[in-house]
Amino acid sequence: MAEHKEKNILEIKNLCTYFFTDSGTIKSVDGVDITLKEGSTLGIVGESGSGKSVTALSIMGLLMGTTGKVVDGKIILDGDDISHITPEQQRKLRGNQIAMIFQEPMTSLNPVMKIGNQIMEVILLHQKVTKAQARQMTLEILKKTDIPRAERIMDEYPFQLSGGQRQRVMIAMGLVCNPKILIADEPTTALDVTIQAQILDLMNHLKKTIGTSTIFVTHNLGVVAEICDEVAVMYCGRVVEAGDVYRIFAEPKHPYTKGLLASIPKLGEHVERLDCIPGNVPNPKFMPAGCKFAPRCAEAMDICHEKEPEFYEFENGHKSKCWLYDKKEGGVGR
Repeated sequence: MAEHKEKNILEIKNLCTYFFTDSGTIKSVDGVDITLKEGSTLGIVGESGSGKSVTALSIMGLLMGTTGKVVDGKIILDGDDISHITPEQQRKLRGNQIAMIFQEPMTSLNPVMKIGNQIMEVILLHQKVTKAQARQMTLEILKKTDIPRAERIMDEYPFQLSGGQRQRVMIAMGLVCNPKILIADEPTTALDVTIQAQILDLMNHLKKTIGTSTIFVTHNLGVVAEICDEVAVMYCGRVVEAGDVYRIFAEPKHPYTKGLLASIPKLGEHVERLDCIPGNVPNPKFMPAGCKFAPRCAEAMDICHEKEPEFYEFENGHKSKCWLYDKKEGGVGR
């Protein structure tokens, strides 16, 4: 019997997104490789400034109006490279094949447009249906997100809704055209923990019922453990570790990943001071030579300050970009 192989719905190969400013070039994303399997959820994790959101915006083609540009690499969606398609082609993709939920729904929703009309606009743009059909589809998707009094909310404005309700509207808007991929950029950051848990449960449920593949951008490793199947850890515009969520949590390989996990408060554990990663993310205009994490790493060797490491692979696709695993350079090997 032939072994079943999961299909890759999205492959990002050597993605480089740079911002060209008067004071110099900022390499926000510099050689990122990410794979998203069909029907799965990939978590992209890292501190602020690691390149998570810029990676998501590059996939969506939402760099217009900025000095940012995808200068190299491929973004392959279901077999087609979409990294250099025309703005018109990007508009047809957005909302239809790839959708995005943003961090703060109040700034993403039009404040002077009724909720129902905003969702209907997405449907009418991408599908050949009547306004009556679009309204019915809007009502159905709002009900799927378990939003209360869905019929009345369709005729209300964003300011009349709570933060959790607005985020449910954003999820409904993202999923109404059954996209192949949903990108969620820290969608629970602005919510309190109770509502955050409800939104995560909702997204898990919708993923199972609708089957959309998801990229979840976050700095919260607790969220990753709750919702993701695989994880890509980013630092300074690069993926430094990637693999199955269970392996990343049970056997982290990169010192940065270990530092992120060690800094999480643990229930029942009383300590005077939480662990933290020393130092700060470097200024993108003045990146250090070699491994970008070396200035903050307690395990750094001489080679770490001179040359950037390649990926070292472990079991089942787990890989880490660290000199510690190169025996020739004095590391512990694999």
